[in-house]
Amino acid sequence: MPSNRRGSVVDALEHDGERNEAHRNVITQQGLFIAIMKRFLVEKDQEADETSIHTTKKARIKRKYPSTFLAVNVNGLLSKINSSDKWKEKHALLSYLRSANADVISITETWIPGNGSSGGSSSKKCTQPYSNDGTNKSYRESANGIESLLDSNGFLRKYARYYNCFHQKSAGVLTLVNAEEVEKPSRVRLRFTNEDKGEEEWPGRVIECQFGDDEDANRLVVLSTYSPNNGSGAESRERRRRWDDSVLKRLTQLRKEGVDFIWNGDLNVAPDGIDVKFDDIEAVKNRKASDPDYGVAGFTRNEQRRFRNILEASEASDAYRVVNGERRSYTWRAYTVNKVGGKVFNTVNPGMRLDLMVVSKNLKSKIQRCYHATDDLPDTEAMKMPMEKFFGSDHCAVHLELKNMDNDNNNNNSEENEENEKETNATKEKDASDPSDRGPRSIEAIE
Repeated sequence: MPSNRRGSVVDALEHDGERNEAHRNVITQQGLFIAIMKRFLVEKDQEADETSIHTTKKARIKRKYPSTFLAVNVNGLLSKINSSDKWKEKHALLSYLRSANADVISITETWIPGNGSSGGSSSKKCTQPYSNDGTNKSYRESANGIESLLDSNGFLRKYARYYNCFHQKSAGVLTLVNAEEVEKPSRVRLRFTNEDKGEEEWPGRVIECQFGDDEDANRLVVLSTYSPNNGSGAESRERRRRWDDSVLKRLTQLRKEGVDFIWNGDLNVAPDGIDVKFDDIEAVKNRKASDPDYGVAGFTRNEQRRFRNILEASEASDAYRVVNGERRSYTWRAYTVNKVGGKVFNTVNPGMRLDLMVVSKNLKSKIQRCYHATDDLPDTEAMKMPMEKFFGSDHCAVHLELKNMDNDNNNNNSEENEENEKETNATKEKDASDPSDRGPRSIEAIE
């Protein structure tokens, strides 16, 4: 074979060898790519499974019991919607509630007529604001306004809503429960006991939420009330006495059943002398010594005595005093001159601690904090009733924080609790910075 041809054959063989090697490399690279993709897809499937498990786990560890509570008398929730000149009050209130992000929010003096009401009282249907029949345009529009107010800040949409409505110019209680963090109440009712006609005798004043089923060894009842003012006449004083007797009966019953409870709201009583601020307090004390009904409503000797009886009989405690000792701080303020027992005395910016958190015996050791919205201010500033603390009302909020009751009742293991706490904190941080909408919510039905 000629040398030149032999060289061509060699060259061809070498070229074929290089081509085969390149082909093998391509096949190897393709195989490697396929192997990597298979591993990637397997990992993604595992990650998706883990995410699904994690999501299910998060849903499973929603707390059964609330641990943070807020109570505030807004002095007319309805007026903050209907009055165009009160937009600052509405904004201040919503901003405050959003910042607090409490598990349970109890709002008193909502001033919302109940179903079937024509602006007056409604003794039979008080579970939702206003009439559903659509015959009264103004009330129909205002009913939408109530929900719009609560939905205007996106974070409030996560709250289940429970109403006890009465009149457009008095009373009314609204309880909000953070349904993203806490299981909804197993029972909600607008009366003190099954036997009483509480919704008829005390319309717009009582909402009781029970967390945990009747069969549970551990239950928590949150009783939110707007206690009637003692007034100055015999009829109003008798009415307040009957109210105090109803509260005494209910809390004593819960104690006997071994049920933990929190009684909160505008209780309209200043328990002791350190809970009031009057310039002429000594004169009031002197008259009170001889006349148990003498004094400013909320600060008469009979009211204070009955309040002490309720605490003793139910073995309950005033949470603010448990934490803060004899600190002077007030939840109600006024610019007015007060008339007491026929004697007018000039008291500028009087104050009373009327909004309280009362806890059952077993919860006393679980109190972590109890404070007023104005506790971070000197009294000289608090007495000015700043908008960001009072929202145009004459009351500021009272807060209560408890240790996680789910831990004590062994409803979650320690790892789940730690993870749940991280998720709660992350949600709070998001709520504080992100007011995005979360979809519409309907009003909760109450059985």
